[in-house]
Amino acid sequence: MEQIEEAVRCALDPSSVQNVKIQATQYCEHVKASPEGWQVCLELFTKVPQRAPEARLFALQVIEAMIGSASARGDVNDAVPKINMARKALLEFVSRQYSATTYHNELPFIKNTLAHTFSLMALATYPSQWPTFIKDMVLLAGLPAKSGPLTEDSTKAVSNTEINPSLVDFLLRVLSSLDEVLVNPTVPRSTDEIARNTQIKDAMRIQDVSMMAHAWLDVLVHMSATQPDLAGAALRLVGTYVSWIDIGLIVNQPFINVLFGLLKTPALRCQACHCLAEIVGKGMRAMDKLYMLQFLDIVGVMKQLDIDEVEFAEEAGKLANVTGIELLGIRSDKETATPDARVAADGMLEELMPLILRLLMHEYDEVSSSVFAVITEILGMLKRLQREDVTLSSAQQEFLSRLLPILVEKLKYGEDYSWPSPSDASTADADASLDDDDEEAIFSELRRSLRTLIDAIAVIAPGLYDNVMLTTVQNIFSQCNQYGVSADNAADEGGNGSGKLGWVRAELGIYLTQAYGDRLVSTKNLRFGSTKNGQVNGSSHSSTKAGGNSSTESFAELLTMMIQSGIVECAHPSISPLYFENLVRFSGYFDAHREAVTQVLKSLLGGTGVRHLHMSVRPRIWYLLRRFIEQHLSMGLAIYSSDFISAVSDMLEINANPSSTPGSHGIFDSQLYLFEACGIMLAPSDLDDGTRTTLLQHLFSPLFSGAQALMNAKSAEQILQEPRSLLQIHHYILAIGAIIGGFPNIRVDSKTTSAGAPNQLSTNTVQVFLKGAEMCIAILEVLRTSQLVREASRATLSRMLSVLGTEALPYLPRLIDNLVRNCAVEELLDLLGLIGLVVFKFKPYVAPTASKLLLPVISKVYGFLDKVAHEGAAGTDEAVLLQDLRKAYLSLIGAIFNADLDSIFLDPQNSQHLVLIFQPIATQLAVDHNNAQCQRLAFNVIFKAIQAWVVDPLGYHTLATLTPAAVAALNNSARTGTRSADRQMLRQAAAQALGLDLASSNAKDVRDQFKQFVMSTVVRSCFETPTQPQFQMSDAQSSLVVSEISGVLQLLLVAGMPAVAHGDGRAMAAMEAPQLLSVPIGGELGQNQFASYLSTVLLPSMGCPENMAAEFVQALSTLGQRQFKKYFVAFLTNNS
Repeated sequence: MEQIEEAVRCALDPSSVQNVKIQATQYCEHVKASPEGWQVCLELFTKVPQRAPEARLFALQVIEAMIGSASARGDVNDAVPKINMARKALLEFVSRQYSATTYHNELPFIKNTLAHTFSLMALATYPSQWPTFIKDMVLLAGLPAKSGPLTEDSTKAVSNTEINPSLVDFLLRVLSSLDEVLVNPTVPRSTDEIARNTQIKDAMRIQDVSMMAHAWLDVLVHMSATQPDLAGAALRLVGTYVSWIDIGLIVNQPFINVLFGLLKTPALRCQACHCLAEIVGKGMRAMDKLYMLQFLDIVGVMKQLDIDEVEFAEEAGKLANVTGIELLGIRSDKETATPDARVAADGMLEELMPLILRLLMHEYDEVSSSVFAVITEILGMLKRLQREDVTLSSAQQEFLSRLLPILVEKLKYGEDYSWPSPSDASTADADASLDDDDEEAIFSELRRSLRTLIDAIAVIAPGLYDNVMLTTVQNIFSQCNQYGVSADNAADEGGNGSGKLGWVRAELGIYLTQAYGDRLVSTKNLRFGSTKNGQVNGSSHSSTKAGGNSSTESFAELLTMMIQSGIVECAHPSISPLYFENLVRFSGYFDAHREAVTQVLKSLLGGTGVRHLHMSVRPRIWYLLRRFIEQHLSMGLAIYSSDFISAVSDMLEINANPSSTPGSHGIFDSQLYLFEACGIMLAPSDLDDGTRTTLLQHLFSPLFSGAQALMNAKSAEQILQEPRSLLQIHHYILAIGAIIGGFPNIRVDSKTTSAGAPNQLSTNTVQVFLKGAEMCIAILEVLRTSQLVREASRATLSRMLSVLGTEALPYLPRLIDNLVRNCAVEELLDLLGLIGLVVFKFKPYVAPTASKLLLPVISKVYGFLDKVAHEGAAGTDEAVLLQDLRKAYLSLIGAIFNADLDSIFLDPQNSQHLVLIFQPIATQLAVDHNNAQCQRLAFNVIFKAIQAWVVDPLGYHTLATLTPAAVAALNNSARTGTRSADRQMLRQAAAQALGLDLASSNAKDVRDQFKQFVMSTVVRSCFETPTQPQFQMSDAQSSLVVSEISGVLQLLLVAGMPAVAHGDGRAMAAMEAPQLLSVPIGGELGQNQFASYLSTVLLPSMGCPENMAAEFVQALSTLGQRQFKKYFVAFLTNNS
């Protein structure tokens, strides 16, 4: 025993030497696994004087392992003597040691573990080997082992002197543990364990459950006054066991009299109420449940409860909640409940409703929320009655009329709600969201629940909803207009609804305005329109619901009252964010009230707007300011541009403050909204260009000079080593991009081949922006090793490209060159996405730039992939990133083809690497069975390349729509002479921008090399990839891969046909129209080089018989795309 005790101590001691700890742990495991180990541990646990608690706990664990192991093996003959020996020793120990004061000194975890050991012994041996388990435990506690029905005399035979409180406590612990291992639904169990437990419960119901009920009642009667803790534990056990025992053992006059009496005992009334709720919620048939509720007179009992104390009120709320739900269940049960029973349940429910409202009105939200579920069910029942055209009873109507005002009142903040003072929020963390606070999050959840109930009432009684909501809000705004509003006082000065308005009801009025508007939006009844004779009209399209226009008019009046009330002048932090959010959310209001825009803008720029005293709410208001001016820029805001810039200028000062939160830059993240808002204000075309230029210079000068001064004052090495300096540079670059981002994106007509798109910006504006671009690139070239600078430069230049269009394209090669040199995988992903957007938007103008960028970007991608191929991924995160990189790279190549910029691959500086570029796509990415999405993208890229360089090498058609069917139609037109001369296409324009002649011998040589690569590598991959064991043909993604491969093969068949000469010298591979299924595609297959190669060379070399190869080629040439895919799958399956 001493060795075991020492081993346990060493294993648990954090200061033990690691080798010693390992040896000690191994020794403990050896003891647990040895056949005699449990006996030594049994002696250790029962030893007097007691051993160390840790060693005794380990001893019990070894005993439990023995019990569990014997039970699992089903080794009954061997298990019974062991378990009986352990049971007798432990019973003797409990009887001897726990009957004295020793029990009070025993540690709780020892008591609980020993109780668990007894419950495991019961599972293993009850009822066959230990049928007296319950009786033994009851007698051990000094309680009489009685059974049968409970009567008024059931507890009289019990002597208080015979009851041992210590052993009663242990009995209750054992029964609690028994429920845990036997019934508790949160414990996972096997099918065999469930069957075993069911047998045990059946046996307990027959002979022992009534004995337990007698014991519980004895404890409640004789110990509630002297040992309330034990009585409370007994009540919890009753509530736990009542779900599966005979309800008659509990719901009888003796037991219920005691239980109701405990409802008036301060120390036990919470537990008694909880127990009663468990009894009421027991699963029963509807008629039985009604009889039980009537026997309990549960509604009458609850009406007598004193619910002033919060904890008890919460338990009473739970009881009312479950009672109401059960009554609703009886009321709606038309199959088993009689009509009289449903009427009786309805009457009890109506009697319960005033108590539910009383609980809902409780000042503590925990109590109020305890009845949300039953209110939800009641409203659901009223909705069903309404759908069935059943008139609500007077009690139901009264319930709704009382319920709605209570719900509205509960939406208020508590007067003692703690808000941060202005000094609590520093500039560094001023952008921390209030929603992150636990108290605010809880209250927000409460409001969402209340809103759900209120919206349900709006459906049932729209007139009541409109009346209560509109009247409440109008009264609040009128009071504010008349008396003003206080930011310091939560309550109204003259009491609720009179005198100077407190911030609590002020916030409620604004919140209810938002709720009313949201309701109109959700029902599609909010339709602001133009004004006529001072009234707001609905939109031109008719309403499908009555009251739509009148509701919109009422809501417009609320917004007008809100604006005119001056409520926004309240400096409390709860007011302004919600006020301005309403005006941004319901921006359509200003279409009919244009005159209010100026007033709101003035408020936004005032002391309760962007300059709010509370730094914690400023970021939200800055964001709303940007949204507001963006929404209403067309309403003549340009005349306020100078005033706007002046009003926010001092808040545009950048002071970098390194944040401890990853990805956060403190207040600067929100300052960007102000910079962007300034750009939006300067964007309107009706603003004088001289004024715009002056204001832009006013905004940019501090950024330019600040960045230049910092770069001149310190070397690149110093800046890179100083987080604050580096962050300052980062902020300057992003601020430039934010201002430019406020201007609208340039409209580029990518469908034309003209030399450029019309410039929407003045020359002066463009020059200012280009100066910003030059500065960003210059800084990037010096500090490109900093990820912060790279990210900022990429973001800013991306915005410039959107705004400046082709004017910014010359900066793209310098940007990409500097980003690619030092970027990480994550950055390369973003960079590939940016290039894809650029080539799509600026085709064909971007062709020369894209041609320069192609090789550096592709080299970087393959560099990362080759490194991983040799060294392996560093971890799961890197492996996922590299998969994303493969997809992003293939998506970029596909975007280049879809943008008709395929000629950049034929540019002399890139053409010599063409096969090297496509080799990994065909031999690695296309066969990567770990990523079917990459496989699909790889074959799609190959398909596009074959379109461009084999089917339509001279660029007469856009690749995005050049399908085999389109080629067939075009060739038919060519044969019949109906094809007309086309204008220059985008692909040809891109080639011209590169100075490339697609018909030249050099271009033809490059294409011939690609054709040879396709025949030697790609075609074989088309058959080998889907026949590999790892390829799951039934997988949805794999099915898409097969579709792409089918398209490649069909396109190659088209490319293998003789050329059709056009009158103007054009040439394209021939293909008959696909609807002519009786005629093979391309006419005679014997003239098709690809068909001959498949049938006579490739397929036979892969073991395919000649007749099957010929059949395959015939199917390829005659079947449509879907039909051929089905055939191809069958072909692969049968020949894999």
